[in-house]
Amino acid sequence: MEALLSWARQKGCWDFFSRSNLLALLSCLQDSTNEVRELASELLIRYFPPAFPEPIAVALFERAQEAVSSPRVQEAEAGAVLMKTILQKSDGSTLERLFPEGKAAATLQHRGLCFAQYLLRMLQAHYAMACQDLLQAASTNPMHAAAPSFADMVNAIGSLIMLGKGLEQQDGEDAILLSEEHNLILTCCWVSVKEIGLLLGGLVEKILPLAPPAGAEPLLPLTVVKMAARVFQEVLLKCRHWGAVEGCSMGFTKFCTALLNHPHAELQAVPRTMLAQGLELLSGPRSSSITRRAAGFPMLFLCILGGEDPSKARPLLAHCIQTLLALANTPLPQNWDQTLDLPQVSALHVLQTLVRGSGLGTALLQYVTPMMALLLKALGSSSWAMRNAAIQLFSALAARVLGPKRSRDDSCAQDGVSPQAFFSRYPQLREILLGELHSALETAGEPEGGRFHLCPSLHAILTLLAKLQPGADGLSSVSTCFLEPLLQLAGNPIYAVRVMAAKALVPVVPTAEYGKILLRLAGDLAKRGGVLSHNMLHGRLLQIQALLAYAADTNCSSPDAMRSVAHQMEGQFWLVTPAQQCPLIRSAYLQVISLLAGSCTQGFAKRFREVVSSELHSFGPEQKARSSELQVGSAVFHQVISHFLCKEAASLAGTERVGAVCLLLQGADVDIQSAILTWVIEGEDERSKDLEESLQLTLLENLKSVLQGRWDKEFLKLYLEALVHLCRNPPSQAQDVFHKLLGPAAACVDVLLSMVETESPGPDLLFQALSVISLLFVLGSKLRDYPLLERWCVMLERCSRSISSEVLRLAAARSLKLAGADVVQSALEASCPSLLSVAVRVMDMGIYLLQDEDQEVRREASVFASLVQHVSGAKPQDSCVFIQGNRGLVCLLHVLLEKFWGCQETFEFLLRHLPTLDLSNILTEVEANKAVSLYKEDEPNVFAEPAVLSRLLLPFLLQLLDRVPASTRLCEFTQRWLKATGPSILHSLQHCKHWWSREAIAPLHMKALGCAKVHAAVTALLVKATLLAHVLDGLERTHISASEIHCTSQELRSELVLVQELLAQHGMAPTFSLDYGITDTRSSVRAV
Repeated sequence: MEALLSWARQKGCWDFFSRSNLLALLSCLQDSTNEVRELASELLIRYFPPAFPEPIAVALFERAQEAVSSPRVQEAEAGAVLMKTILQKSDGSTLERLFPEGKAAATLQHRGLCFAQYLLRMLQAHYAMACQDLLQAASTNPMHAAAPSFADMVNAIGSLIMLGKGLEQQDGEDAILLSEEHNLILTCCWVSVKEIGLLLGGLVEKILPLAPPAGAEPLLPLTVVKMAARVFQEVLLKCRHWGAVEGCSMGFTKFCTALLNHPHAELQAVPRTMLAQGLELLSGPRSSSITRRAAGFPMLFLCILGGEDPSKARPLLAHCIQTLLALANTPLPQNWDQTLDLPQVSALHVLQTLVRGSGLGTALLQYVTPMMALLLKALGSSSWAMRNAAIQLFSALAARVLGPKRSRDDSCAQDGVSPQAFFSRYPQLREILLGELHSALETAGEPEGGRFHLCPSLHAILTLLAKLQPGADGLSSVSTCFLEPLLQLAGNPIYAVRVMAAKALVPVVPTAEYGKILLRLAGDLAKRGGVLSHNMLHGRLLQIQALLAYAADTNCSSPDAMRSVAHQMEGQFWLVTPAQQCPLIRSAYLQVISLLAGSCTQGFAKRFREVVSSELHSFGPEQKARSSELQVGSAVFHQVISHFLCKEAASLAGTERVGAVCLLLQGADVDIQSAILTWVIEGEDERSKDLEESLQLTLLENLKSVLQGRWDKEFLKLYLEALVHLCRNPPSQAQDVFHKLLGPAAACVDVLLSMVETESPGPDLLFQALSVISLLFVLGSKLRDYPLLERWCVMLERCSRSISSEVLRLAAARSLKLAGADVVQSALEASCPSLLSVAVRVMDMGIYLLQDEDQEVRREASVFASLVQHVSGAKPQDSCVFIQGNRGLVCLLHVLLEKFWGCQETFEFLLRHLPTLDLSNILTEVEANKAVSLYKEDEPNVFAEPAVLSRLLLPFLLQLLDRVPASTRLCEFTQRWLKATGPSILHSLQHCKHWWSREAIAPLHMKALGCAKVHAAVTALLVKATLLAHVLDGLERTHISASEIHCTSQELRSELVLVQELLAQHGMAPTFSLDYGITDTRSSVRAV
């Protein structure tokens, strides 16, 4: 890279080391993002000349001094990066200016010593101020080490604030919200704790391996190391802030690694002693709670054990695990104080932290079996805290031994661990799990007195088995020993157990044996009139369904096997008839037959469909909802039937089947309607064209009645979402139906608009309502109904604001995608001023949404821009080509310029995109040396780049001004704009020139260089000044005077060139020509 840059410079192709590039990277050094700062520092250190120019280095150093004393964490971190970069890019003459002792710093080592001594003095000064006034230190010099973990943090901080303000402690009610002073001190304390840990760890890691000079003492004496160890202990045992603990633990891990791998036994003993003290504290009595899951106590053990050499034996790990297991297995006392931590609970939390920690890796796998036995025992504890800790340990162990959770698409057997592989790795664990399963079977039995006998560990065992993946081998001893207990659990009286037993059965059965097991399970089902408990019958059906679903997904069973299973299941037809009175059993049987639909005989399929259809016959549109006695599971059964009928209509088509589904959709049962609508939304791949078109028309025809009786907002949202989902590509039949329903369609639009305007329906329902309104505009040819369009446009403008929620902004973008391009096309065809105004507003919203911080919003808006380009004739072709968001932004600007230049709103709206920042006020804030608040107000849209957009807009605005003579309204607006803004633009331009002409404030120039608001304000000022010069030029050609402006266009242009050159010398606002070409702007758009 260095050779390539040097070659480019020698050939005159590109001077990478130019002053402008240097200043640009110095600006990036002050960025709020860590990655940007680090990359800029690396480029400067590795490739640029060895030393910065002295004036730049001195100004940068003063800026770094100010930044490291900021209470804002990002600014303090930026100051640290600045210091590091200055150290690498300073020579002897520069150091003489920075430090009195810099004359002797000829080498890099000496330069580093100068900086280290300076920073040490700074830290000592901050520490002294913190000891004297913590509030003042937190506001102006926050890097200190005088902040312990307060026992009563709120009261202590309140006292410190009163002391810092010179006030006496006041009695009264406590404030509900923390003040700015509270936040300052809290942030100072936590950040200091984190930085202290990182600093101590880094020092020990770097200095401890260094050999001292002959006859000299070690660079880090043992007493200093022990003092550092005590600091780490204090932080990790008493601090309750997770961010501070996590940052400090990174330094502590380095500390322990350096000590445990050091050849001196005395240093190796330090972390070992700390581990012994931690275990003693863990098991001993205490008077306070110290082991909250979010606290640092478990991290103490993780950091020490993570410091052991992974390539050698780990005696500390073995000792710690054995001690923790023994402690957690200790019986609980008869009576315990629930305000304090039980040692057994603490031990479980520490084990969980060790398992989750990535530093120990596979070293913990040898302890999986005893930890699993421990947690299964703890799940039956009488203490809630023990059970809670055991559940968390189980989750950590499952993730460790089985890997991360697979996605929904990962259904292949080789993606997981088979039971054979799992229990070969942990053979003793198999016996433990089997013992718990047999115990659960023995204690389940029949309920006595209406009470069940629960086995607390059963759900965890079934969950673990269900996470395994079926193997390809035949039946083995491993599979056989789990198969029978799981089959027996099908009769468990607890519904959740039966469900989990079915899921656990899938991996236990080898894929080669699926056919045999399915035939066995189907044969176990009772004939009509036979004796079999409802629980067992339901559990068997769930197990059959689970095996069939996996077989269908993986195609691991032969067609012959499936036909044999289908034949067996056809003999249990009574399970779906009213003779079976349990709806859950009927639902399970129906789902089994759905999976076997392709293997059943035609006669059975016909008889089955007749029974299923008759079940929902009373829910048709002409029927009232049944008033029969409510039965548990009936709603689930009806939803399953609805999904079955939808799938059948989609796969087999036919007018009768499609019509039956549409009739159910018009029925009186909300559960059935919701089930069909949910299937429409989720089952996109399963819909046939005939069914889709019929459902579209049905939803459109019944929309008015649904809106009139909208008492259930959840159902209404589902209905509207399904309508939009189906009508994204409406068929010609939908257009025909809509021509018959023009009146009702307009009424629907009016009702929906009234709902979103006045009823505050919530963001999700508003999203769907706006989408349907946009859809109805297109389908109903209401694109020239100005009153409705105006109301729609106002709602979209409200939703598209950057301060609106993400859902509302997405609703605006989706509405533009559905109807925006049609609105633009209709306006172009009608040439009506009111419609043209709406079209300009629509495209203006598109420009805003194409800069949205949410990627999905930008994607929807880019589709809108692509459609606008297509319908406007900018790209005359048969099919629309979808373009990227940045290109879409330029395309919208082209359409506004070419098609809507005569509208006054075009120039007005484009001007609104220029930042309205007052440069004079911003520069005054930069100069003010006042206490910085802890937080600065976030921008509503962090993705937008106003400076880049301002440069992008300039050529389009200039071309609009060139067309002023052809438009009276545009001419009048530009004159009003000149009178309103011209004097302030000239004043800001002069202030800008004066401010950057003062050489005595070079550090402020450096500060401004890193301020994004200054860059945006300067760019916007230059763009506005360029526009002002262009307007003046046009007025001069038409001999119209501008009394508010006391200069000519030529004088203003000359002044503008001078200001641009001055700013460019300081790295601000790159120079751009006053005659910008539009084609030159496309490369300056930010990538999405």
